[in-house]
Amino acid sequence: MNSSLRLFEHSHPSKEAAARYEALVGLEVHQQMLLDELTLLLDHKRVDKWLKKHHPKGLPAANALVGGSPLILLSGEVGCGKTALATSVGTPLARVLEHKVVSVETPSDIRGRGLVGELSTRITEAFEQALARVKAVGYGLLIIDEADDLATAREQMQAHHEDRAGVNVLVKQIDRIAREKVPLAVLMITNRASALDPAVIRRASLHLRFDRPNATQRRAVMERLLDGTEYTDEDVGGLVRATRARNGVPFSFSDLNVRLARRALRRAWHDNHAFGPKVLRESLAEIDPSPLVGSPADDEESGDA
Repeated sequence: MNSSLRLFEHSHPSKEAAARYEALVGLEVHQQMLLDELTLLLDHKRVDKWLKKHHPKGLPAANALVGGSPLILLSGEVGCGKTALATSVGTPLARVLEHKVVSVETPSDIRGRGLVGELSTRITEAFEQALARVKAVGYGLLIIDEADDLATAREQMQAHHEDRAGVNVLVKQIDRIAREKVPLAVLMITNRASALDPAVIRRASLHLRFDRPNATQRRAVMERLLDGTEYTDEDVGGLVRATRARNGVPFSFSDLNVRLARRALRRAWHDNHAFGPKVLRESLAEIDPSPLVGSPADDEESGDA
């Protein structure tokens, strides 16, 4: 089928994806939950093996582990690791499955030019391309970023036929994967889970919510940034306190791992002195947290001393 739609394809395992996955400090719980869910979705034989070992007489409740929807939602604030995790998890997954995994990502122009029927056609084409690649490789991930652009709740759409039809097609394609037991998982990423159509949300076998880092997570980030330098526990504690929310807005993971790290490293390089806690503290005074996308009440930190 000739089409102007081209998905971005990546093969796993890969060194680059492994590095990005390992850099996601503070998201260990999310990483494990996503990896476990993908393993169960794509390799049902692992459940059978577990059942034979621990429940040879049968376990009715185990039906909840098989035959479920291939959809996983990753939602929450910007800069908190959703896309980085979705696009890198293929590598640890490939190692668990001991088999190559292909991941394909929809482009930012997935909606097309707004022609009649174009959105539905392009959604169908994206799934067809992903299914074809899975058939060739064995296991696959279809990653849809900014998913609210495709799956906005139909009652919020002011009766726009094209958008409503697009959601219908999306739901049917997800159901098709489940019905045909294709080893393909669909990872939908959004900053606005509340805007998604209820039919899409109901189909998620796992919904991972990403918040801005709490004190424990910020400590892990700071310890990683300071790896290879001389620092004390007091230094880290001071940086954790210094990265509390400002005017009710917490720092995001990318604020710390990218913006702060780069500014501090650049300062150390420019001044020709060692990188460490001091330059991080100085650089913190020069940056503010990135603006929140969701409600501030949903993103307040708790447990900071």
